[in-house]
Amino acid sequence: VSHSSSQHTGNMVYSRTEVTPLLNGEASKAEAPSYGRYVAGAVIFTLGLLAVVSFQSAALPMGSVRLGEDAGAGGGLAASEADRRTAAAAAALSSQTSKNAKDAKEKADYVFAEANAEAEKLQKLAVQARKDFEIAKGDNAADGEFATSGIQALEDDALAQDASLTSTTATYEAARNTYQNSTDKIVVLTTELADAKAATAEAQSKYDAASATADTAKATADDLSKAAEDLNTASQADEKVGEEKVAEAAARATAVGAAADKAKAAEIVAAKAKKTSADNLDALNAAKLFQKTAQESLDAENARNKVLAAQSNQSEQDMIQQAHITALAKTASADAKATSESSFYNSSSSTSKMEDAAKKAEEKAAIAATVAAVREAEAKAATVAAQAAGDEDAIAKSQLALAEAQVKVEEKKIEAAKNLITPA
Repeated sequence: VSHSSSQHTGNMVYSRTEVTPLLNGEASKAEAPSYGRYVAGAVIFTLGLLAVVSFQSAALPMGSVRLGEDAGAGGGLAASEADRRTAAAAAALSSQTSKNAKDAKEKADYVFAEANAEAEKLQKLAVQARKDFEIAKGDNAADGEFATSGIQALEDDALAQDASLTSTTATYEAARNTYQNSTDKIVVLTTELADAKAATAEAQSKYDAASATADTAKATADDLSKAAEDLNTASQADEKVGEEKVAEAAARATAVGAAADKAKAAEIVAAKAKKTSADNLDALNAAKLFQKTAQESLDAENARNKVLAAQSNQSEQDMIQQAHITALAKTASADAKATSESSFYNSSSSTSKMEDAAKKAEEKAAIAATVAAVREAEAKAATVAAQAAGDEDAIAKSQLALAEAQVKVEEKKIEAAKNLITPA
């Protein structure tokens, strides 16, 4: 349930990008939204993330470890070992949940970076548009002022293309850094997987040896037990019983007792060997689970790396193309300004158009700033959720350590109980 909730949280972060008009080309059609409505949405989103993390915390077996509780020697150890296995499973689940939350945070940060770059670009355009308007407004008294809408359009285009180049460059740098980080992570995960495989092979070897020893000890104990039982039955059924001398009867009883003691000693050895084999099996299963997790992490990162590589390649191509477009726009603007000084335009009309353009640019910048603020709130919420998931992971690891300590306590209890037995 916790894993599904974490995925749902990540999807909430991803889906927010798809419904923002400013980021999917619909800014010109959308009315300026209420800032309060966006902030309220961000708050609800934050509470949703915290609720997921809280649910994850409640799902963990917080009370499963019973350090210091009194129990029978065998039962207490078995319960403690069961607690340890439960704690190990909980630790593996919390680790995966923490990873999912970190992935969601990374996605939210990337979405916020895009929204922020878009807001900065439009803010530059709005500032420049307002500046141009104020300059033109102050110069209206100068009769014969040189102004051409064509030149202004070219200058606006050059400025817009330059701002777009800034945005595409930032996008490329972010994509390239993310791709490089993923590539570096693959190296680390590959090493961890190799270590996990080596640990699994070693655990398998130990278990195989312990299992074979346990089987041999069990067979020996069974044989000695059967031999002791047969000797006891045969001794009691012997026709000499009751008629033989006291010394002979004592010797017969001693032989039967010795066979029984030997059989019991063999059973104890077999039980210890079986316990060792079970412990090695637990270690083998834990190693296999760790190897499985390492393999899944590497596979997931390899798949993600391919996507990031494509994104990095495309964003670099976009940056190169935008640099070409920007250079052409700047050249065209400079050439038009140098060759059209004899062209005049109506100052009042031009100023009115520039004022309208400045207002529209400011409206777009305001919308973009609101969207960026919402994205920032979502990114912060994802950060809080990732931190909370990380804390839960740390708690689960601590619980696992506590469960392992409980196993050691129970083993010490058994050892202490054995030490209390006075040798015959």
